[in-house]
Amino acid sequence: MINKDLIVQNLEQLPQDLWREVLDFILCLRHKQELAEDIEDAEDIADAKAALAEEGLISLTEIKRELGL
Repeated sequence: MINKDLIVQNLEQLPQDLWREVLDFILCLRHKQELAEDIEDAEDIADAKAALAEEGLISLTEIKRELGL
């Protein structure tokens, strides 16, 4: 597993003129992660809305049985 120290060590070995590219890559990765989280949140909201739109109720007993509790 790669740890922060290994990343920093490799960064320090790079010429300083490449640090901007490393930062751009890090920012790109963070943006990609944020987008993935936004998509997951939107899917969760859509699922919740669909569940709320369903008619009828499910008892706590039935939920526990389905979950094996």
